[in-house]
Amino acid sequence: MNVFKNTTHLASGILFAASIVVFLITALTNRGDMTSAVLVLCGFMLLVTGVFILITSERTPMPAFLTELMPVQGTVNLARAFADLGVTSSTLHRYLPESGNVIQINPVTGGKIPNLPEDTTFITIGEWNGISYPAISSPLLMKLKKDDHLSVPKNNFEMLSTCLSEVFSDYLAVAEKVSVVKNDKSIVVTLNKFSPVSLCQAIQEISPKCCTMVGCPICSLAASIIAESEDMDVLSDSAELSGTTLTLVFSLYAS
Repeated sequence: MNVFKNTTHLASGILFAASIVVFLITALTNRGDMTSAVLVLCGFMLLVTGVFILITSERTPMPAFLTELMPVQGTVNLARAFADLGVTSSTLHRYLPESGNVIQINPVTGGKIPNLPEDTTFITIGEWNGISYPAISSPLLMKLKKDDHLSVPKNNFEMLSTCLSEVFSDYLAVAEKVSVVKNDKSIVVTLNKFSPVSLCQAIQEISPKCCTMVGCPICSLAASIIAESEDMDVLSDSAELSGTTLTLVFSLYAS
């Protein structure tokens, strides 16, 4: 095993070696004066610092390219379950002002989506059938709001654009630049120099349909913020990754 397997261990090793050198010099000179006392103190400081660095470095965080793969299987499994049930529709995000939550809806039958009861997954209302469940990004969305890192603007596109930029670029730091364009009935969000590329690649290698049928926490968070801000249902039309640029297209519908 290589003791100096990373720069942190190397730094600790250098400090240990320096402390030994200082102690040897003190022992060999043995002057018994203030200079020797200072050398002994320096030796102990070097030794304690080396031990501190070594202890605190034992719990190193997982590399980003590994942690970003954690949500992949959940998205894929849910999309596969829907497909097995014959549900192939794109997901739609709806904001519920009463509870402050955002749900995702996958219709089975066509027509206008009615008001849906909460805490119910398989729903049949009149001639409408579909699946409703908490948005994939719900835990992250609620945490951002609770910690005052997110305040969703109402019916103000300029502020919405700024909000999305602050969330994804400044706070979550998953993109260096975020641009938002609104057309008649759609919003396009572009995340430039998107960092969780492995997340998108892993899902889209299985099927790009997973992105629009269910979505990952990143796409779901963008749709959830837009749904609350615009007070409209938000349909996931596409999520395209080109290099390190992720482009999300959402359609807006009156709820």
